[in-house]
Amino acid sequence: MRIIQISDTHLSREHGDFAANLAIVGEEVAATAADLVIHTGDLSMNGAVGPDDLDDALAWMRTLPQPALWLPGNHDVGDLPDLRADQRLDDERLARYRDRAGDDRWMRDAGGWRLIGLDAMLCATGHPDEHRQYEWLEAALAVTGPVALFLHKPLFVDDPNEPARGYWTIPPAPRRRILDLLARADVRLIASGHLHVARHARFGETDHVWCPSAAFVCGPSQIGVPGERRIGYVVHELDPDRVESRFVFPAGAEPLPIEPRLDRIYPGPSAADDRSAVA
Repeated sequence: MRIIQISDTHLSREHGDFAANLAIVGEEVAATAADLVIHTGDLSMNGAVGPDDLDDALAWMRTLPQPALWLPGNHDVGDLPDLRADQRLDDERLARYRDRAGDDRWMRDAGGWRLIGLDAMLCATGHPDEHRQYEWLEAALAVTGPVALFLHKPLFVDDPNEPARGYWTIPPAPRRRILDLLARADVRLIASGHLHVARHARFGETDHVWCPSAAFVCGPSQIGVPGERRIGYVVHELDPDRVESRFVFPAGAEPLPIEPRLDRIYPGPSAADDRSAVA
């Protein structure tokens, strides 16, 4: 089974700075034979603010010839209040996403694999759906075959037991709860986005893949995050006895940095005026 993972397209009706990169990536993905395309979040630039960007991003996804699934990112449904006070995840944003995009979590069985898509943005919010999602995940992992997990924010950057990494990962308490659940199943692949880097590492029996952005890269505003800063996507080949993931960096796609555009595209203060939190 071949899955194409794309992430962080940040499609925007108002800000077309990265439209050329998205067009190049989209054309190449559309021409690639695959059983499924999975978008791991931040479909839109300002979907957490209003519906226009999210509607446009979903329309773009639906132009792809392959079957496609997607998950929400912080730009689609909001984030933790201590990270982005003016765009916190709440009932209104979650309902708007679900009304337009469908379920914010999903499970599919294909090619002998169980594919699980998790709403990482619920983690540590205390929202009632956060607890319900843990229960749902536990049930989804009750399977004997191999499992691939997809989510927007990664569980960690360098180590499963690392301390909090702020904006960049799921906080330690929900991370540990998810990892404990994952340990009960044969989880071969965990694929995320959010960091705008291409990186592949193996922890135990599980491959962790961080998908690059199809829009832009982060430069000095992103400190201490390893990986290759290029525009691209990932092709995952899932067979019953192996996982092979390769990065694709389309010719002509430019690694445009967010920093020169930061104040224009991200107006207003964050909770702590932390301009290192931009992806």
